[in-house]
Amino acid sequence: MIKFKTLQGRLVVLLLIPVFFIVLFAGVASFFYTRNIMLRQWNESAVLKLQRAAHNLEMQVSKPVEFLEAFYKTSYYGNRNQSQKQLIEAIASLEGVIRVGYTHLQTDSKKRTRPNPMPGAEHEQMMFRHSRILNITEPAYNSDAGQKTVKLVLSLTNASDRVVGNLEIVMSFEFLLRDIFNLGWWQSDVACIVNSEDRYIVHTNMSMEGRRFLGGTGNAIETAVLTQMSSTPFGTVKSKGHPPEEVAGFHQLENIPWTIILFADGEKIFDPIIRYRNAFALGSFLLISVILILIRFHVGKIADQIQLISKNARNVAKGEYGSPIQPKSGDEIGRLILSYNAMVKGLEERDFIRDSFGRYVDPDFAKFLLEQPGAGELGGHRRDVVILMSDIRGFTALSETLSPEVIISVLNQYFSHMINTIQQHKGIIVDFFGDAILVFFEPLSNSLPDTMITGIQCATAMQDKMDRFNADMDTRHLPRLEMGIGINAGPVVVGNIGSEKRAKYGIVGSAVNITSRIQAKAKAGEILVSEPIKKTLKDQIRVKHSFKTDLKGVDGTAKLFAITQ
Repeated sequence: MIKFKTLQGRLVVLLLIPVFFIVLFAGVASFFYTRNIMLRQWNESAVLKLQRAAHNLEMQVSKPVEFLEAFYKTSYYGNRNQSQKQLIEAIASLEGVIRVGYTHLQTDSKKRTRPNPMPGAEHEQMMFRHSRILNITEPAYNSDAGQKTVKLVLSLTNASDRVVGNLEIVMSFEFLLRDIFNLGWWQSDVACIVNSEDRYIVHTNMSMEGRRFLGGTGNAIETAVLTQMSSTPFGTVKSKGHPPEEVAGFHQLENIPWTIILFADGEKIFDPIIRYRNAFALGSFLLISVILILIRFHVGKIADQIQLISKNARNVAKGEYGSPIQPKSGDEIGRLILSYNAMVKGLEERDFIRDSFGRYVDPDFAKFLLEQPGAGELGGHRRDVVILMSDIRGFTALSETLSPEVIISVLNQYFSHMINTIQQHKGIIVDFFGDAILVFFEPLSNSLPDTMITGIQCATAMQDKMDRFNADMDTRHLPRLEMGIGINAGPVVVGNIGSEKRAKYGIVGSAVNITSRIQAKAKAGEILVSEPIKKTLKDQIRVKHSFKTDLKGVDGTAKLFAITQ
């Protein structure tokens, strides 16, 4: 009972408290992360809306300017008097234009600009090259037009960039704002326009009626917008709070001294994240409640199962695998026991594979190979290795004169000598082909030239071991054996070859086939190396003789070198 309580207390401390803080931290981090994403999305959306509104407004204002530029290109053709009249009539006919007036200016000898007192000479001097917006007035009620209008003053300059006149265009204010209203984004937000003196020109919310200046009522968000407008032409600001009570965005027009401002309710924008926060808090509370119930009512069963797994795990660490544990339930603990049994079975199989691998590779080197990345996975990597292949000369004919028992005994004794020598030189035995042995040396910790020397040293030691082997044959009154060895180096694919059920660590590639052909050319007691090895090692090996020969599967003639032991 005390043990139960102790385990329960530990589970509360080690499981419940960390889960509580993890859930708390995840909830807070998720809330702020999602909040920032939503705020950034609103910022981008607000700026885009404001850019579209500013663009549409300036397009309406710039239509007369574009018309004047087009008129300039054709003003030198036809009657100038008639051209001037057509210009004014054409501008007046533009949509949204209420009235058009022109004032000509002339410069006297002292270069002071004054109005031209000669109306009859207007057509002589209304020759201009460029036009630009000089001023745009605030909207005011026009009794003649029966609506609010603004006056757009355009300055006309001649080829010498001297002002020759001003064109005054009275336009409908509602027409200028028509495209802005058609955007429809004021349905959830509040839009307004202020002039260069921060005076409200128009706003889309009736609750703002009576406000004359931006920030005039001491509103925090308006004051923040006013402050940021002094340093940047567009941007967004938000009030304090999580979520903020109100957010706003603004965009200044390029050619008109006006600024479009967009206000939005922070709670509406962040309503989804607030719902998410509440749902997360409720889910966290339910999760912690479930954990408490599990700890309270199932800790006894869990403790027994964990103790059994712990006891068996200690035995496995000693190499005693024992019998599989029988699961008593189908829940997570039951699946854990099944996974544990699978793990133990896998360890047994791995130890078997390791032991089998170690029979043909030095145990320390086998451990080093298994520590390489991906050593246990199917597939391989292409790299240069040194390949050695040996074969007993005349053994096939000899085996026909001996009994099967004697043949197996002779081969086992021969292989015991050769395997021991290969393991001492860190060679990896790929396979046995009757009385032939295929070995390769990986340059994992050494360079390829050093690995070539190791392969040659291994071949020399193998030939030396044949003397001890033949001495044993003499004592048993059996025939002496001779061995030929071929050594080559080249690119191969090194890795686990086979399937998930059965695989071996080996090599494949044309270099393996070439090594087999070289070995076949070696005479009894001879070690032949390929030309790539001779070129790499140069004077580091002693050559008895060399010869050229044809190798099956190799284009051209190959040069082989017999080396001294």
